[in-house]
Amino acid sequence: MTRIPLEELKRHCQAEGFEDDDLLLAGLGAVAERFVADYTRRDLDAAFPGGWPGPCQLAAKLLVAHWYRNREAVAEGAGAEVPLGVRDLLAAYRDLG
Repeated sequence: MTRIPLEELKRHCQAEGFEDDDLLLAGLGAVAERFVADYTRRDLDAAFPGGWPGPCQLAAKLLVAHWYRNREAVAEGAGAEVPLGVRDLLAAYRDLG
């Protein structure tokens, strides 16, 4: 189930106005949502039946944007993780039990 609409992903990735990458973005969105669910170790749909919390949605969008812009396994330049990135956004929702 896609929680973040394709049009919202396209806006976040600045990919509006063309449809060439729609399948790619939809696929990246599904994988990002799976990552968020797996990383938090929670059934977020059951925990938040009204929709995922904003930080969880933003974490998924950050992943999609990163993967969309960096399509290779190795990137040139700094490989440092962005401060206050995905893991920081998800920390409060992670089940450590």
